[in-house]
Amino acid sequence: MKKIINSNYFYAFISLCCALWLFFFVSTPGVGSTRDSNQSSTSTVTKKATITVPLQLQADVDKYYITGYPEKVKMTIEGPAALVTATKNTQNFNLYLNLRDLSIGQHRVQIKETGLNSELTYSIKPKYVTVNIQKRVTKRFAVDVDYNKDSLASGYETGTIEESPDTVTVTGAASEIAKIDKVVVKPNLPKGIKSTFDQEVLVQALDKNGKTVNVTLDPQTIHVKIPISIQSKQVSVNLKQKGSSSDTSYTFESDVKNIRVFGTKDQISAIDDSIDVPVDVSDVNSSSTKKTINLSDVLGDKVTFTDPTTISVTINRASSSALSSTTGNTTTSTSSDSKSNTSSDTSSSSTNSTNDNNDSE
Repeated sequence: MKKIINSNYFYAFISLCCALWLFFFVSTPGVGSTRDSNQSSTSTVTKKATITVPLQLQADVDKYYITGYPEKVKMTIEGPAALVTATKNTQNFNLYLNLRDLSIGQHRVQIKETGLNSELTYSIKPKYVTVNIQKRVTKRFAVDVDYNKDSLASGYETGTIEESPDTVTVTGAASEIAKIDKVVVKPNLPKGIKSTFDQEVLVQALDKNGKTVNVTLDPQTIHVKIPISIQSKQVSVNLKQKGSSSDTSYTFESDVKNIRVFGTKDQISAIDDSIDVPVDVSDVNSSSTKKTINLSDVLGDKVTFTDPTTISVTINRASSSALSSTTGNTTTSTSSDSKSNTSSDTSSSSTNSTNDNNDSE
């Protein structure tokens, strides 16, 4: 056995077997060409994709104002899958309108592409657009503030309105600029607003019918501040009797001596430094009665509201038959004062009677 292994014939036989194995391995179909077939299969797969692409203009935009075209269009591309994916991600091509040789007016123009890989096929939607070419005009306009005054709470008024900036630059076709009647901002004030309005508001260019004009505004928004407040004034309160009785007089007491009234500038200007508050005594039967008086009933529409809104009044009742005055004038006093005065008058009367008797004697 050792002789066989060490012989040259044995090694020759082994070499032959290896050679035959390698030959059959390489010759077998599909074994050595797997990678190539996979690469070939991948390269022949096609793909379709729709992308949104910005539309560019080739024109003298400093001289002409162009409208009517969409800012973006849809484009469908088809071709090798890897190339479609790369093109969709990078968008390394352009879609444009060539307007360089066109005159002022309306034109129907085809959208064109440049930079797209030649292995890709494509379609654009829309394929044609209608553009309007006009002479470009730039002009500055003052901005008006237009708001609904009915949104203010009752009695509240606006102060001096602040705008920043108070003018804007308007650019557009000469024919559109000529349509502008005013440039405005329209703040949307909440219903019943009582505090200052302070916001950024969109600027609009309007024609005489209130319709928006197709122009470019710079800036597109401005800062608007509308001070909102209500006028007020402190006034003193004078309690006045309302209603009467032939044999009764009254005094009035209240802890509230002054109140603050609120309203528009005109309302506050028309109010005196003191107000009369009538106190109805027609239904007072006891010696001391408390009543709550609603000041809005007293002042009506002379003011918007008051602080406080009501006052409490104590009504003291005294019989006029128990009251007297040495001067002959009627005075208002409490019940205890009436008793004192009655005693005094009786004493005085007795003295006078005695003197008269002495004189007669």
